[in-house]
Amino acid sequence: MRTRCYIFGLVITIISFNACVPTKNLGKNEQLLLGIEPKGISNVSQTDIEAVYQQQPNRVFLGSTPYLAIYNFGKKFYSPARIDERILKLRTTRSEKISEAGGDSAKVRRIQDRFDRRIARQRDRKEKGNLLMQIGEPPAIYDSLLMERTMDQVDVYMNTKGYFNHLAGYEKLEKGKKVYITINITENAPYRYSSFDYHIPDDTLLAVVKRYEDRSLLKLGEVYDEQAISEERDRLYDMIRHNGYYDFARAYIIFEPDTSFGGNTVRLRTVIQNPEDGNTHKAYTIRNVYFKTDADRFGLSRDTLAYNHVNYLAYEHNYSSKILDKKVSVYPGQRYSQFRTTLTQRRLAEMDVFQFSNISYNKVTDPTDSLARNQLNAFINAMPSKKYQATTELGMNFTERRPGPFSSIRLKVRNVFGGAENLEFGIRGGLEGQINISDPSQTVMIREFGGDAALTFPVFILPFGGKSILQDYNPRTRVYSGYTNVDRSEFQRSIYEASLDYIWYKYPRPLQTPTIQYVFSPVNVNIIQVGRIDPAFDSTLTNLSSGSRSFRESFRSGFISFVGFSFTYNTNDFAQTRNARYLRTLVEVGGLTSKLGIMPDVGSLRKFQYARLNPDYRRYIPLGDRRFFVYRFNAGVGSPLFGSNALPYDKYFFAGGASSVRAWTARRLGPGSYPTRVLNEDTELADLPEQPGEVLLEASAEYRFNMFSFFNGAFFVDAGNVWLLKPDNRPGSHFEFNRFYKEFAVGTGFGLRLDFSVVILRFDLATQVYNPAGDANGNKFVIRDFRFSDIFKQVNQADRRTNLNIGIGYPF
Repeated sequence: MRTRCYIFGLVITIISFNACVPTKNLGKNEQLLLGIEPKGISNVSQTDIEAVYQQQPNRVFLGSTPYLAIYNFGKKFYSPARIDERILKLRTTRSEKISEAGGDSAKVRRIQDRFDRRIARQRDRKEKGNLLMQIGEPPAIYDSLLMERTMDQVDVYMNTKGYFNHLAGYEKLEKGKKVYITINITENAPYRYSSFDYHIPDDTLLAVVKRYEDRSLLKLGEVYDEQAISEERDRLYDMIRHNGYYDFARAYIIFEPDTSFGGNTVRLRTVIQNPEDGNTHKAYTIRNVYFKTDADRFGLSRDTLAYNHVNYLAYEHNYSSKILDKKVSVYPGQRYSQFRTTLTQRRLAEMDVFQFSNISYNKVTDPTDSLARNQLNAFINAMPSKKYQATTELGMNFTERRPGPFSSIRLKVRNVFGGAENLEFGIRGGLEGQINISDPSQTVMIREFGGDAALTFPVFILPFGGKSILQDYNPRTRVYSGYTNVDRSEFQRSIYEASLDYIWYKYPRPLQTPTIQYVFSPVNVNIIQVGRIDPAFDSTLTNLSSGSRSFRESFRSGFISFVGFSFTYNTNDFAQTRNARYLRTLVEVGGLTSKLGIMPDVGSLRKFQYARLNPDYRRYIPLGDRRFFVYRFNAGVGSPLFGSNALPYDKYFFAGGASSVRAWTARRLGPGSYPTRVLNEDTELADLPEQPGEVLLEASAEYRFNMFSFFNGAFFVDAGNVWLLKPDNRPGSHFEFNRFYKEFAVGTGFGLRLDFSVVILRFDLATQVYNPAGDANGNKFVIRDFRFSDIFKQVNQADRRTNLNIGIGYPF
């Protein structure tokens, strides 16, 4: 009954919104523009078409204009005259305060700065309106002149894409004082490249251009595109600068298209003009290279150390010239190259020991040396970063209706041994709410603390050398050790970790941001010591271990050694604003040392042998106007090997939580269709408070949009579950091809995200739609049991349908 009331209320609200497009404040001849829709396009981008609109319509949601309504409401409290009075009063008060300050110039400046800031805020409020007006949007009054300008821009855009014979017009639909525009576009056949030729008077430069002709971004038969031509101009400019032409300017490059030959063809000529002061372009070579590794000090001279023909200048040589030489690509005798210049800067920045670096060139002027005419001296200037850098993080999570604080402190020490090595130390700790396994109506706090240390080298450290391997791929060697102590109601244990990692990157182009990261970990050692296990939890483990997999063995003190490899492909940026793809694949094989006969003696510690694979794919699609459609597929499988009967508990897969199926609490979903509730109250036979699985399948989709300012929203749908590979004593918990697709748990919800640029605070409210385990009555479609109050009170896990997730950053 309650659900029906919610639905009825939602319908009434939608109907009310549909009838609530405010037009009563419009003038006699004014109309509200509520939509512009392009139709008929199939080969050009609708987002690009929308970007040339000269007038943006008011945003419509469920047939209403909420942003306009907020603006109109805020305007009721907006008074420019009152703001002018405040500004005048501030100016008067400022004059009085300055008079009272007398001749104290410092005090006068402070007064002026303080009041100037206040006056500037009032002026900004007068220009932009109050807070509600800034959250909302002003009425978009339809302007026929701006519509004509929009059509002109549409024509320009279509021509830039090669559709010179297109037809474009618009239709205006009036509904009272509301206007809807439809732009009708007929693309017709585009123009395509039929031939390319060059007009380059400088024969030497012509030979350089032809040498790299096969790398051209323009191909015969492709559609004419001015954006592609602009990118080709950039390619030519970069290529010429890479080949010694220090003075070359982009303005020398001109493209001349000729469409007069008919047949929807374009003959494109590339023209590279000669400089005004000569008949040829000059190619320069490097004469000397100077590398400064510290800041200038007035009145003191630096010591010079020559290594591999580069002069290293420093007051104190704190950085190994052998290591720096592996990052330098500019040497005497080379032709000037913008590529090698930028590559050197990138490599120095990746070392994380210099605050910034730049490379400048001076032309050699020596009238007595005839060879000095086309020579350059290179100056590499690197400013060291702070040797010690400390960072502190404080935060709060919210689980099981309990706030849990967490904190971490990290210290970085740069250039520890003089070879650009970086040493990092960190300590962390936090609390998190968890349901008491003995009394599900209560919440207890999990305590976790730990620390770690990592030493990173800017080269590969191998037994047989390796310091010159993969230098173009930013190689790093990391030695890591860590300690974690977890104290929960079910158990208490400590984990000791050590690893050796080799990290390198692949770049789409040498001067671009890397898109692929490889991490090979030949040595990983974990020691787990279990100090306490709750008797009720131990009894549950024993019951679950009566099947083919021994969960009890997973919670014994153990020794884990494994070899790992990870591959990450990412074309997005930090803010996730690009049309991008992301793929991460993790592979682990544990326990091989025992098969190779080199397993160390670890006493009574249990040894694990297993294999684990976890691919994760994500797609980011911009829709324009700060709107995005994003989806994700995440899968995993892990299994014991060589007769072993259990995975290490941390190597199982889990579903549910802030970055998984959000309608279920963290790690509580599954396995399969097994019902996660007490089965027999007399014997208190219960499953694990966390539901581990050996197979993971999950998918998520989000529609993200900007609401106003830094407030973003998202509608999302999640589906997924975990399973075991073989049956145990929990019916429905194992994976079978003929039914696994029926056991996907489905949830949906709405998210509010506060985007502060450097950090994103996320609130996701999710409710269950389909529960493969069913409710107490066996119903699997549980959306009708939605209760908003579940997020504010303690509810049995099996009965909870709604979950609030609070996190930092996007879920994927």
